[in-house]
Amino acid sequence: MAKSGSLTTKREVVKRRRRDRQLVVFGFLLVALGFFAFVAYAIFQGKVESPIAYPIVTPSKDVIEDINLACPPSGDEALPMSSSEIAFRTLNATQETGLARAFLNDLEGRGFVGVQASNWNRTYDGVVRIMFGKAGLRAAYTLSNQFEEFELVYDNRDSALVDIVLGEGAIHAELRPAYAPELSPDVELTAPGQCLPIDLLIPEPAPARLPADPLASPSPSPEVSAEGDEAAQ
Repeated sequence: MAKSGSLTTKREVVKRRRRDRQLVVFGFLLVALGFFAFVAYAIFQGKVESPIAYPIVTPSKDVIEDINLACPPSGDEALPMSSSEIAFRTLNATQETGLARAFLNDLEGRGFVGVQASNWNRTYDGVVRIMFGKAGLRAAYTLSNQFEEFELVYDNRDSALVDIVLGEGAIHAELRPAYAPELSPDVELTAPGQCLPIDLLIPEPAPARLPADPLASPSPSPEVSAEGDEAAQ
């Protein structure tokens, strides 16, 4: 009988110890949950700053489809180009005579390569509409820094030539001052709004007629190469 009573006592001791450990563990978990609930409620009320600096948001398909601005290039091409490497033409979308020629002259005075000043076959109420192809992305962003207000439009042209359409808002507008910080060659190109990589965008139709890009490297035809070889001989 004594042995049986001894075994019963040991079992009770083991059970008591297990129960005590469970109480400690569950008590700690309840305290921790209460603490996190308190912090979460404080963050919700704005009394405590959230440890997450930026909200994690996955844009919906509709939002992505509404974005038509191409992001500027990155990496080695994140800085502006030299003005002498950029060819452009100006297009007057107003009834103001000489508007395209005036801006072409101003930009040429800053080293850009003007190709043509002409009229646009449509009207434009904005200030400046800068149209470019994939090859002219960096050039377009570099040119856009010259203006206080502008719109960047990606189209399916093959050349790097950039079109600058001048609207009603450009009649009394001027280029940024040459000393403006935005024109520093050491400041990276930035998008004026929410953008997407250019490969994710559908380009608009380019103008039917585009002047030749004087800065494009001509690819010699086989005949020209053959003549050159004969002359060298």
